[in-house]
Amino acid sequence: MKILYELSWLWEMLGIALAAAAVCVTCAALICKATKRRPNKKMLAVVGAAAFAGAILAVLLIARTPMPL
Repeated sequence: MKILYELSWLWEMLGIALAAAAVCVTCAALICKATKRRPNKKMLAVVGAAAFAGAILAVLLIARTPMPL
């Protein structure tokens, strides 16, 4: 049962990171559209990967912080 709980937390963390990456890629595409530039697929992929990695690091750092009672 403990393994199931750990996997649930992992999937939740991956979902949060994926949502953060999608928001960042959307914002980058909208910025390109506002500046009348054509969005480059390579640039959007780099933004998405960086946002995904940053969100995972942020969730891990927050998870290490003890919660006050």
